Amino acid sequence: MTFVITQPCIDTTDQSCVEVCPVDCIHFEEGVDRMLYIDPVECIDCGACQPACPVTAIFPEPDLPADQRRFTEINALWYRDRVVARQQVGSTPAAAAPVARAAEPETRSLHEGAYKYGETGGVEGKCALCGTYVIKGGTKFRAKSVLCPECAPRAQRLGNPFRSTAGRR
Repeated sequence: MTFVITQPCIDTTDQSCVEVCPVDCIHFEEGVDRMLYIDPVECIDCGACQPACPVTAIFPEPDLPADQRRFTEINALWYRDRVVARQQVGSTPAAAAPVARAAEPETRSLHEGAYKYGETGGVEGKCALCGTYVIKGGTKFRAKSVLCPECAPRAQRLGNPFRSTAGRR
């Protein structure tokens, strides 16, 4: 089983899924490709990319909608013959209307929206120190950063060694 990027990604090319992929198996050529592609050989089926996609274009292969099944071959084809894969995507019209997003509760604080929360309330994402993917029980660490439970005590000792402020040189 692997994950597949489908039609809603066409002409979107949002790279949120690339940022959370622990094995960097999602690729595209900027300015040339109309969508992103998952390498079925490199994909480890972790599922980190699926919730990160803002247009709900990523599905596990067994859960693909019937009208999107051809994207399994298009994703794999891009790694063998990019020109042919692009032609197949070019013959596919982009999604007509953007996907409506569910309204978020207004009770969230400003920084709370910068994190992805798991089922148990823990923060999810890549650990800012060791790079492993934190599925449940992460700790908030700066803006949009997460620490795994093993690195959290180490980060407290680190503090701000360079006394730097984000966005300033």
